[in-house]
Amino acid sequence: MTTSRESTSKFSLEMKSEVHYKKAAKSYRKSKQYINMINLYPTLQTTLIECKDENLIE
Repeated sequence: MTTSRESTSKFSLEMKSEVHYKKAAKSYRKSKQYINMINLYPTLQTTLIECKDENLIE
Protein backbone atom coordinates (compact mmCIF):
# COMPACT_ATOMS: atom_id res chain seq x y z
CA MET A 1 0.00 0.00 0.00
CA THR A 2 1.36 3.43 -0.88
CA THR A 3 0.59 6.54 1.05
CA SER A 4 0.02 9.94 -0.52
CA ARG A 5 3.46 10.99 0.74
CA GLU A 6 5.12 8.12 -1.11
CA SER A 7 3.27 8.70 -4.37
CA THR A 8 3.97 12.46 -4.47
CA SER A 9 7.66 11.99 -3.73
CA LYS A 10 8.06 10.31 -7.14
CA PHE A 11 7.39 13.61 -8.94
CA SER A 12 9.98 16.38 -9.00
CA LEU A 13 8.70 19.90 -8.50
CA GLU A 14 11.78 21.38 -10.14
CA MET A 15 11.42 22.85 -13.61
CA LYS A 16 13.44 21.42 -16.43
CA SER A 17 15.86 23.53 -18.43
CA GLU A 18 14.84 26.04 -21.07
CA VAL A 19 16.57 23.86 -23.66
CA HIS A 20 14.33 20.94 -22.66
CA TYR A 21 11.17 22.99 -23.17
CA LYS A 22 12.40 24.39 -26.51
CA LYS A 23 13.08 20.84 -27.74
CA ALA A 24 9.65 19.72 -26.53
CA ALA A 25 7.98 22.63 -28.34
CA LYS A 26 9.88 21.89 -31.55
CA SER A 27 8.86 18.25 -31.35
CA TYR A 28 5.23 19.15 -30.63
CA ARG A 29 5.07 21.44 -33.68
CA LYS A 30 5.90 18.40 -35.82
CA SER A 31 3.28 16.18 -34.15
CA LYS A 32 0.13 14.93 -35.84
CA GLN A 33 -2.04 16.53 -33.12
CA TYR A 34 -0.51 19.98 -33.69
CA ILE A 35 -0.87 19.74 -37.47
CA ASN A 36 -4.52 18.68 -37.09
CA MET A 37 -5.16 21.62 -34.77
CA ILE A 38 -3.57 24.09 -37.19
CA ASN A 39 -5.67 22.65 -40.03
CA LEU A 40 -8.82 23.42 -38.03
CA TYR A 41 -8.02 27.16 -37.73
CA PRO A 42 -9.93 28.14 -40.92
CA THR A 43 -13.02 26.35 -39.60
CA LEU A 44 -12.72 28.12 -36.26
CA GLN A 45 -12.22 31.49 -37.94
CA THR A 46 -15.24 30.99 -40.20
CA THR A 47 -17.41 29.92 -37.28
CA LEU A 48 -16.36 32.94 -35.22
CA ILE A 49 -17.16 35.29 -38.10
CA GLU A 50 -20.56 33.67 -38.64
CA CYS A 51 -21.41 33.99 -34.93
CA LYS A 52 -20.08 37.54 -34.52
CA ASP A 53 -23.44 39.27 -34.27
CA GLU A 54 -25.31 36.43 -32.57
CA ASN A 55 -26.75 36.99 -29.13
CA LEU A 56 -25.45 33.78 -27.56
CA ILE A 57 -26.12 34.82 -23.97
CA GLU A 58 -29.57 35.79 -22.81
